[in-house]
Amino acid sequence: MTPVTAGERYETIIGIECHVELDTRSKMFCGCAAKWFGAPPNTLTCEVCLGLPGALPYPNRKAIELSITAGIALHCETPEHTKFDRKNYMYPDLPKGYQISQFDLPLSVSGWLEIPADDGSTKRIRVRRAHLEEDTGSLLHAGGATLIDFNRSGVPLLEIVSEPDLRSVGESLAYLEALRERLVYAGVAGFRLEEGGARFDVNVSIRFDEDGETRWPPLSEIKNLNSFRALEEAVPYESARLWDEWESGGVLRRRTGKITVGWSPESHRTYLQRTKEEVDDYRYFPEPDLVALAPDRAMVERIRAALPEMPDERRARFTTQYGLSDYDARVLVSDRDLAEWFEQAAKTAPGQAKRVANWVTGELLGHLRAAGTPLGSLTLTPGQLGALVGLIEAGTISTTGAKTVFAEMLATGRDADAIVNENGLSQVSDEAAIAAVVDAVIAANPKAVADVRAGNARALAALFGPVMKQMGGKANPVVVNRMIAERVK
Repeated sequence: MTPVTAGERYETIIGIECHVELDTRSKMFCGCAAKWFGAPPNTLTCEVCLGLPGALPYPNRKAIELSITAGIALHCETPEHTKFDRKNYMYPDLPKGYQISQFDLPLSVSGWLEIPADDGSTKRIRVRRAHLEEDTGSLLHAGGATLIDFNRSGVPLLEIVSEPDLRSVGESLAYLEALRERLVYAGVAGFRLEEGGARFDVNVSIRFDEDGETRWPPLSEIKNLNSFRALEEAVPYESARLWDEWESGGVLRRRTGKITVGWSPESHRTYLQRTKEEVDDYRYFPEPDLVALAPDRAMVERIRAALPEMPDERRARFTTQYGLSDYDARVLVSDRDLAEWFEQAAKTAPGQAKRVANWVTGELLGHLRAAGTPLGSLTLTPGQLGALVGLIEAGTISTTGAKTVFAEMLATGRDADAIVNENGLSQVSDEAAIAAVVDAVIAANPKAVADVRAGNARALAALFGPVMKQMGGKANPVVVNRMIAERVK
């Protein structure tokens, strides 16, 4: 490795275990509703997800298919054989005393994602595995007591484990964003952090040179981060804490196993949870109530064929096919529905994709953000926006007038041409009519004409403004500017 410098005392090594709730209607091993967020506590439960004696699990086929879909989207291999295992540990939010998960034979292995690296290049992050399991209940600590809500218990959960290939907070966030985009595009998950639909454990360690040797002390696992902001704060804190502990001769110099820590957003620091957590601690063994699985190869290939175009591929196509900037492509592709809405609009305005993109990323998104409404609530259709852009391109309406028309279209859902005709917003492109006004304005403003001919280009505004005023703002500005330039050159 590169020797550590004074300004860069250690290299941060990061791996992420991302837990994502799958977008199913029912739980993983029972028929209870999986959409638990916002439901009254302990109302979405049954004998199976509560772990009552004699209750037997039965697997959710949709969850298995979505897990395979996610694996394919992450360039993983789907093994010929897989199975469920019992992961044994005692914790209040685990009603059975064990979690049905996957140990040595997960549904997906050996994948990768490409992200923008810190140095501006593209970096491939390896995905070790993606295994399917059931979620736990949720705990609420309040007033010195701990309350348990089992609504979340049993919800299908996909755990995606990266290799320790990340080297910074920036790369970690880029990885999670790429992961979110692909899972949402593939229809696997909503990845709603604010609803607990995704959370992540971050493994952090430091590597450095000391006394001519490379040191790589045991890692810390920061558990259950539920926001990008938490990751941004927790990772630098914990890596610096590990360095300080090493420098001060602390327990890190003697520790052989990892520790798990929590993150306190209130105090902005980590706190110790467990001093050691290894595979043996969980006493895994095959789940006796479920048979092993051999994913059907024909089903796997059907899933692969049905996978939609992925975000990075769509961004590349938008820049080449439509001539969009990388920024515009990223804004549009950040939301699958928005990207599809744009493409439908662009198809109705041939050759005007860039102008359509400007309207979508500017006026349309501005309206949605201001109103706090989703794209699906619009009465405006992609075809209507395409038609409005067509009117601008044809010179029928000015860009300023188009904004007035657009606002009316959003409010009423009416077509652009109807609004233009009803309100007399058509732009005047009759050159004879414009020429008469231009000639009159030039004759009335000899000083402005002289200034233009003397090289003062700003003096053109003293001619352009009066022309537009006399024509009620309806003159085609392109024609007006051309005629003025021709006459005063």
